[in-house]
Amino acid sequence: MMPLLQKVYDFVDERIDLKTLEAKMMKEPIKGGSRWAYVFGSVLLFIFIMQAVTGVLLMFYYIPSADHAYASTQFIIHEVDYGWFILSYHFWGSSAMVVMVFAHMSQVFLWGAYKSPREMIWLVGLALFGIVMAFGFTGYLLPWDQRAYWATTVGVEIMDKTPVVGDFMARFLKGGPTPGQMTLSRFFVIHVMVLPGALMGLAGLHLFLFRSAGPAGPFRGTPEELKAKTDFFFPRQVWKDIVAMAAVFLTISSLALIEPVVLLEEAKPDPGDYHPEPEWYFLFLFQLLRWKIFPASSGSSSARRRSPLRSCCCWPRCRSLTGARSAIFSSGPSHCCPGPW
Repeated sequence: MMPLLQKVYDFVDERIDLKTLEAKMMKEPIKGGSRWAYVFGSVLLFIFIMQAVTGVLLMFYYIPSADHAYASTQFIIHEVDYGWFILSYHFWGSSAMVVMVFAHMSQVFLWGAYKSPREMIWLVGLALFGIVMAFGFTGYLLPWDQRAYWATTVGVEIMDKTPVVGDFMARFLKGGPTPGQMTLSRFFVIHVMVLPGALMGLAGLHLFLFRSAGPAGPFRGTPEELKAKTDFFFPRQVWKDIVAMAAVFLTISSLALIEPVVLLEEAKPDPGDYHPEPEWYFLFLFQLLRWKIFPASSGSSSARRRSPLRSCCCWPRCRSLTGARSAIFSSGPSHCCPGPW
């Protein structure tokens, strides 16, 4: 088998010069030596690959239809071999990706690695951060249970508050007066086609810009000391990356085993006893919009008449005072929710 693989390698190398590419990738000098602080980019790439793999596996059984999305997700959980684990891994992997992107960007900001000549790397990184957040937002609706339906409804209403483009974006994503088949179809297409392509393209550009500018440090020591401690990317940094990837994989797998995904009842326009709120990484926006600087007059008039955002913010207080869900969706301010929120 090994002689056959060597022949294949030689065949490809003769045509595209694999050895030169390998030398550029693996023999890249790292000033000051390998460091655990350099693992974030590789870990993010690993998480994205695992999200893509688990996402493709889920697509073999998932049906992006308002009539069948919930049933197909239940089928994945209860009937498909290890389907519950694959779905749970994909769910927790999305949160892990948000956490790692935020940690990586915080590291870059604190180290000042966004400064000249690396401004383009930082700007592309910001765009990648937005794509990662969009992945979490669009994927959350797909199971089509009450949690997905109402979290997405709140998220779209939050988006409606965006100046200038907010009303258009909300109407485009919703595809109608209430979330339905058009909403699910658009979220599915964006989640599995638009965003992966955008992420791969920007990630490639990000890597190219990083390789052009080189690592930013911070470096400690004189130039002579740094040169003496210089390592190549392989094997020491590769080993640290592998250890970090393994730790992340075990963490996500443990969360999937300990807290597997459990669906609520199928999505419907009445939230029932469910308290609508977005996923944790959008909660800061959810709370921000409760401030008085965001008056109820923002957004389109039609969106204001049917917006659940006001009711979602005061839900616990309304239920405790009146016990009636009908008051929550009144067209004007509820008597149990004085003031802007």
